[in-house]
Amino acid sequence: MGEISDGVVVVVVLFLFVLAILWFLLPFAIFGTKDKLSELIAETKKTNEQLSDLRSEITALKSDAK
Repeated sequence: MGEISDGVVVVVVLFLFVLAILWFLLPFAIFGTKDKLSELIAETKKTNEQLSDLRSEITALKSDAK
């Protein structure tokens, strides 16, 4: 019975060690992606503006063709 409990303790300690490392690295991952998200939002806004312009041009061309 002692061997089983020793094995469980080792597994729990390893799990907690990995969890501590991941918890330490989490803020770096979050702040590293913050700039990327800002860039993606800006690019999405540009794309939406361009699509809106294209939609307006297509609508104008269709109305001129009639």
